[in-house]
Amino acid sequence: MFFLRLRAFVFLLFLVFVLEVNSINAQTEKNEQAAEPPEEILIFRTSPGIEDQAEGWFRFQVSTFSPILVVKVNGFAQMVAEGADWAEYEIPYYLKQGKNLFTIFVQTKTGQGEQEFIVNYEPLQKKGKAPPPFNGVVILGQTNSDNILATQDGKSKTSAAKNDLLLSAAYAFGLNEESNVSLKGILKFDRHQNRSLVAEEVLFRQFSTEYRHKNLLGMEFNTGLGQTVISVKDANPSNPYKAGEFREDVQSLFLFLAGKIRWGKIVMASFKIQADSQNKVKTNTEDGTLTLASLGAKIRWKEFRFQALGDSRSTKFEEASKDYQSTLIDAGTSYLWTPWVFGLNFQNNNQQYKNVDPSTNQVLQNKKDKVSVKCTYSFSSSTVVSADLKQIKQASNDATRAYKENQVTLQYIWMF
Repeated sequence: MFFLRLRAFVFLLFLVFVLEVNSINAQTEKNEQAAEPPEEILIFRTSPGIEDQAEGWFRFQVSTFSPILVVKVNGFAQMVAEGADWAEYEIPYYLKQGKNLFTIFVQTKTGQGEQEFIVNYEPLQKKGKAPPPFNGVVILGQTNSDNILATQDGKSKTSAAKNDLLLSAAYAFGLNEESNVSLKGILKFDRHQNRSLVAEEVLFRQFSTEYRHKNLLGMEFNTGLGQTVISVKDANPSNPYKAGEFREDVQSLFLFLAGKIRWGKIVMASFKIQADSQNKVKTNTEDGTLTLASLGAKIRWKEFRFQALGDSRSTKFEEASKDYQSTLIDAGTSYLWTPWVFGLNFQNNNQQYKNVDPSTNQVLQNKKDKVSVKCTYSFSSSTVVSADLKQIKQASNDATRAYKENQVTLQYIWMF
C-alpha cells in the first residue's frame, strides 16, 4: 500500500513537471512570435570630424538588413534608391565656427534609427604678416586706337598707338597694430608714336598723405589729403626753346574719406566721399570745386568675382556754363583659372551740363558706354601681363562730340 501511494505521488510530480515545461515553451514561442526580429541599422561617417575650411561635404553611409524607406539629415529628406539596403551620401555644408550638429534619421520596413554626429570647424589661425613699409607698382603699356582723336562719325579718323608708363610708390609709418600713416606718389605719362600728335600727350602727378585704420567701427577706414597736377605738351609755345615741354594745365587739392565693410570672405562694400579745389592755370573758366560720392560692392563666389560701382560727380566753377553733373555705373565679372584671369566689364557714364553753352546755345549732354574684355596672366605674385580690348561709344546732343573708338591695350605690371 505504501509503495502504491509513493508511485502515485512520483507520477503526479512528473505530470506537473511536464505540464509546466510545456507551458513555458508555449509562452516562449508566443513571445518570440509576437516580437519583431532585431533590426540592425548602421550609420557611420566617412568624412573628418574636424575641418579647417567652412565649405565642404559631410559624407556618411547607411547599411541595413531590410530595404531603406527614408533618410533625413537635419530634417531634410535625401534620395533613396528603391529596395536598397545600403546607401552613401554627400551633403554640402557651410560650417559656423565651433561645433556643428548633423542628425541622421533612417527608417526601414521593420524599424528606424537616429544618430548624431558633430563636425568641429576650427579655421587655421594665420598670423598677420605686417605689410612692407615701402611698396609700389610699375606699369608699362601700349594702346592702339582706331580713333585716337575721338573724331565724330563721318569724318576722317586717325589710327595711332601710344606708350604709357605709370609709377606708383608708398611708404607707411605704423602707428600701432591697427593704424598707419602713409606717403603716396603717382606719376603717369604717355608718348605717341606718331609725333604729329605730340600736343595730345599728358603728364599726371599726384602726391598724398593718408591715414588708415583697419578696424574703426567695424570697417576699414581711410582718409587723406593730397595734390594733383595735370600737364600737357606745349606744341606752339611763345618761346620756341620750350617746344615739346610739358606745361601745367590743371592743379587741384583734394580731401577724401573712404571705408570698406566686409561680411565674411564673400561680400565687401565700399564708399568714398571726395572734394577737390581746382585751379585752371591759363584761364579761370574751370576754377572751382568738384565733389564725388561713390558706393561699390564686390562678391566672391567660388572662382567668380562680381563687382559693381556707382558714383556721382558735381562741379561748381567760376564760369557757370562749365558746370556739369555726371553719374557713372561700372559693373563687371571675372573668372579665376590660375594663373589666368578672364574678365568682362561694362561702364556707362552720363554727363549733363547745368547751363546753356554759349557757343551752341544748348545744354550739353554726353553719354558714353564702354565695354571691355580682359585677359590676365600671372607669372608670379608680383609680375603680371594683360591684354584688354575696349569698345567705346559716346552719344551727344552736340554732333561734334559723338564718336566711336576701339582700343587694344597691352600691359606689363610689376609690383614690389
